[in-house]
Order: sequence, then C-alpha cells, then structure tokens
Amino acid sequence: MGVLKIVPAASGMMKSSDVHQHEPYAGLMQRRHRPVRGIGTKARCRPSAANADAAVTTIRPADVQPVQCLKEWAPVCAALGDGLQTVLLRKGGIREPTFTPKAQQFLLFPTAFHSQAQLLKPGIAERYQQEMQLEPQQLQHIPLAYFAAITGAWTTMDSQVLQQLDPLHVLAAGFIETRLKWRSREPLTLLELRAWVLQQPLQLPAREQYFGCFSFVELLPEDVGLADSTAAEASAASAAAAGVAWEAAPALSDAAFAEKQALLRQRLQQLDVQKLVL
Repeated sequence: MGVLKIVPAASGMMKSSDVHQHEPYAGLMQRRHRPVRGIGTKARCRPSAANADAAVTTIRPADVQPVQCLKEWAPVCAALGDGLQTVLLRKGGIREPTFTPKAQQFLLFPTAFHSQAQLLKPGIAERYQQEMQLEPQQLQHIPLAYFAAITGAWTTMDSQVLQQLDPLHVLAAGFIETRLKWRSREPLTLLELRAWVLQQPLQLPAREQYFGCFSFVELLPEDVGLADSTAAEASAASAAAAGVAWEAAPALSDAAFAEKQALLRQRLQQLDVQKLVL
C-alpha cells in the first residue's frame, strides 16, 4: 500500500501556478474496498455514488498529531461528506482576529452555529434535517464522521465568489452577504477540501473546552485513542497508539474530485483572489 497523494485536476486544465502544493498526506494509506453505506443513526455517513469503486483509506491519528478539528455548520459537513460541496468560505470567529488554518488535515466538528435554513439552497435543509437539528452541547458524545484535507487555499473580498462557485457548494446567496458583512474589512478565506467519510464515526466526548467561538480545536490524545501516559507506560502506550486507525471512504472518486478541482480553478479566473500559502 502506498501513501495517498492529492489528486491533480485533469491534464491541461490546471496550471501549476494555480495549485496550492502539498506533501503527500501523512498517515493516509489506501486499499480497494466497498464503502459502507450505513453506519447508524448518530451521524450521517453516506458515501456518494461517485465513490462506489474508490479505495478505502486508513487514517492513523498517531501520524497527524496533534489531531485538529475544524468547526463547521453540520449540514455543510454532511454536504462535504456527500460530495455536494468541495469548498468552504470562512472568516475568523469572535475570539479570532482572522481565520488561520491550524492544520492541512483535520476532522470536521459539526456545529449549530448560524443554523438558518435560508442560508442553504432550496431542498438542502430538507435533505439534511437531522443535521439542522443537531445541538452538540446537548450531547454526551459528538459524532465526528468526516476527515478532510486542504487541496487549495485563497483569500478574496469579491462579492461574486459564491455565485461563481455555485456548482461547488450548497449555500444560498444570503450566506455570502452575512459573511461579507461580518468584519467587512477582512477578506474571506476560500478553502478547497477533499473529504473522507469515516466508516465508524469517532464519538468525541463533549468536553467544555471543545466549545466556544473559535474555528479550530485540538483534540486531547485520549479522545482519539492516543492515551496520555506516564514515563513508565510510554513504551506500551506508543505501541498501542501505533495501531489506532480509522477506515474512511472518499466522498468523491479521484476522477470526480479532479473534475471539481478543474472547475474551481476555471471559475477562480473570473474572480479577484489571492493565493494563500499555508
């Protein structure tokens, strides 16, 4: 098994200067497997039809320490997991001066922030009724069902960004108006994400420290199976941690994601954006 690498867009449709380059994903190994389509009622994990023949990926949290979570509205997390969305438009939270990605690979932490149906395209709120009703702070454990990696990053203040990128997201026009008005002098950060659906969602204890108005949260080692240990237990704990792994199926096949990448870069040529180096 080889290390999974980011899939480039179709040959001849993407300039190297337009792509945010990354090293191969640490800790992600792939093998051919049929994705699991139903994994319980605590979280939606429905790999899209496009990935039916895609390789299942093994994610080893020991190789991506510290494990970070990006907080995102629950229906958007589900849309990323279903392959309906491949981009995010973000600004910093109340406690953050700006939005700054703290990792290039992370789990998605579903939130109830900005939970307004009118900020979604018609039919999306109905499709994701379960996610719209999610209240993480009322749960004992929060299901983390999706893992993502940044494959491109830009900043923009162009008010046409949501319209130009319409095929790549599930958001309504009102969403961009809300985001642009918030800290109006701060640009939006545009992230392109490739998402994977965990075949068994991680059940994260709903600790108080995980809540608050900030974009990223670092998970405690014991909450991802990497128990903190004393010096005497370090060797045994390290050996056990090396065996911790999550099986995940890509939201989109390599070919389908490459098409999305090419479309994004084509649409970005119509916008005023600046490449963000992470």
